[in-house]
Amino acid sequence: GEGFPGWHIECSAMATKYLGAEFDIHGGGMDLQFPHHESEIAQSTICNHKAPVRYWMHNNMITIEGRKMGKSYNNVIKLTEMFSGNHPLLAKAYHPMVIRFFILQTHYRSTLDFSNEGLQASEKGMNRLMAAVELLGSLKPSATSTSDVKALREKAFGAMNDDINTAIAISHLFEGARIINSVNGGQETLTAEDIAHLTET
Repeated sequence: GEGFPGWHIECSAMATKYLGAEFDIHGGGMDLQFPHHESEIAQSTICNHKAPVRYWMHNNMITIEGRKMGKSYNNVIKLTEMFSGNHPLLAKAYHPMVIRFFILQTHYRSTLDFSNEGLQASEKGMNRLMAAVELLGSLKPSATSTSDVKALREKAFGAMNDDINTAIAISHLFEGARIINSVNGGQETLTAEDIAHLTET
């Protein structure tokens, strides 16, 4: 178990063997920060004379319809069950990309609540973004732009640079989808350069 010192030493030895004495990112739940990860830092630092990890990413817990997910609560949903829809709490099957998109709409340090409503909203949102991406290739450029695509791009990348805030980055992508649909409908205009920036973003 994780509470035994030998487990920490074994974990540190495996990380060093496969990833080197120092690696970039180590993830895990917030509940592992102390004592597990602090013990791992101490042991790796003693053995290798340097901190083992550059960035620690501790995610918050997962809940299902407001209740903590866990074996003791008998409410765990496996990814394979989400993909097949074969679980009593699921109304249907969900594509792996929908699950991924759903997860990315919550910051990794926030509680993630699984629900059919949330998954179905994510499915619709992802489809809306993908439809906008499809439209990009058919947009006709204009001499001027009515939207500041460069600012939108900077905001999206700024969100990712701010502790990987995928939720905010995705909100900016939805603004990009709105612009694309408006240009396609003739209400707004974009230059060829801005269409290229939007496509890359």
